[in-house]
Amino acid sequence: MPKAHYHTHEAAKLFKAVLAPEQIESVARQTGFVRRLRVITGTSVFWALTLTLGAHKSEYISDVLRTLNNNEGWSIRYKPFWNRLAKLAFPRFMKTLFEELCRELAIRVLKRDRDGDVSCFSEIYIDDGSSFALADGLRRFFPGRFRKTSPAAVELHAHMSVLKDEMLCVTLAPDKEGERQYLPPATSLPRHSLSLRDRGYIDLEYFEELAKPEAYLICRAKTNLNPTIVKVIAGLPRRLARKWQGKQLQTLRDSKLRRDLDLLVEWPRPDNRTLVLRLCIRYVPEKKSWTWLLNNIPVDLVDADVIGRLYRLRWQIELVFKTWKSYANLHGFQTENRSIAEGFIWASLCASLIKRSLAHWAQLTLRPLIPISTRIAAMAGPQLLPRLMAWARSAFRPSDFDEILRFLTNSALRTHPERDCHSPLATLGLSPHGVNA
Repeated sequence: MPKAHYHTHEAAKLFKAVLAPEQIESVARQTGFVRRLRVITGTSVFWALTLTLGAHKSEYISDVLRTLNNNEGWSIRYKPFWNRLAKLAFPRFMKTLFEELCRELAIRVLKRDRDGDVSCFSEIYIDDGSSFALADGLRRFFPGRFRKTSPAAVELHAHMSVLKDEMLCVTLAPDKEGERQYLPPATSLPRHSLSLRDRGYIDLEYFEELAKPEAYLICRAKTNLNPTIVKVIAGLPRRLARKWQGKQLQTLRDSKLRRDLDLLVEWPRPDNRTLVLRLCIRYVPEKKSWTWLLNNIPVDLVDADVIGRLYRLRWQIELVFKTWKSYANLHGFQTENRSIAEGFIWASLCASLIKRSLAHWAQLTLRPLIPISTRIAAMAGPQLLPRLMAWARSAFRPSDFDEILRFLTNSALRTHPERDCHSPLATLGLSPHGVNA
C-alpha cells in the first residue's frame, strides 16, 4: 500500500473509532447523559454542538437547538432541550469525549533534525492557562480573580506537546485558583523532556523533583528573585565575574543586570541542602524588555542564546488559545447554569481539536512538502465539519474521508510557507513530518 494511502487509512480508522455513533452513545451512557432510549441522543447533541460552535459565531443556547432540529428534522422545543443540557451528566459527557479525542487523534507532526538545537530533548511540553469571564450568577462556583470586573471566571489549564502540536490534557478550574496545582507531576515527565512555563509556575520544590526523571524546565522568572550567585558563566569579563560570586542577586544594581547574562545561582533548602539552577537574562527586542529564564539545563547541553529561543516556543500555545476563542466560540454563554456553562466549554474544545487534527492528518498524507495551516483549517469549520458529520453518518465511506483531507490540502495551505524557515521552530531544528520524511 502506498505510504500516503496508508496514512489516510490510519487516519480514517482513528476518526471512525471516536466518532462512531455507537462509541458516542457508549460514552453518553457511561457518563449518565443518556439513561434510556429517547428522541434526543448523545450523538445528535454532540454533532449539533460541534457544528454550531466550530462552524459559526454563536452566542445563545438556542443556536445549538436550531442546528439540532435542522440536522435531525425534529421540532424539539427550547425548554426540554435546556433541561437535558442542565443535567450534571452533560459536562461529564463532553469532557469525556474531549479526553478521548485528545488520546486518540494526537499525532506527531514535527520532527527533530539530527543537528538541531532540540535534538537533545525527547519531548517538548508547554504549560499555560487561558481565562475568560462567565455570567455573574456563576460566581459561587467559579470565583474570578478580578471580583469587580469579572466576578465569575474560569481558567483552562493546558498541557501541550510541541512535537504533536496539540493539547494532551486540559483542566477547567475557577480563575481565582493558582496554576501550580494543575501542573503534571514532575515524576510523570519523560526522561530528558523539556517543559516551558510562564512566571506564575516558579516552584523550587518542583525543580528539585525534576532530578528524579532527569527532566528539564525553562520558566520565566520575576525580576525580584534573590538567589546567591555561584558562578557567572557568560556575559562578564573574568575579573568582574569573580567579584560577583557569592553575592545576592538583588544586592547588584539594576543597571548591572541589564545585559545578556548566563549565571549559576543557588537557594538554601531544608536539611542543609542547596538547589543550584541556571538563570539566563536575555534582552527581547520585540518587547523592548529583559526576560529572566530560570532553568535546570546543563551548561554543556545548550547555550544561553538557545535557551532564549527555546522559550519563544511558548507562543505555540497562545496560538491554540486564540483559535479556541476566535474559531470555536470559547466564551461565557448567556447562562447561569453551571452544567451548561461547563458543557459548552468542553464542546468548544472538542470542535477545535477535531479541526486541528484533520489539518495534521492532511499534512501527513496528501501534501507533505507544503505545510497545512491549522488556523485556516479552524476558519474552514463551515465547510469542514458538515462534511465530517456526513461521513460519520454515511457508514464511513473511505472516499468521503479522502475528500475531506483533499479539501484541506487545496484550501488550507499556509499562505507564505517560505517564511517558515525563519520561524522559531525552524531555527531550532523542528520541521513538519511528511510521507517523504
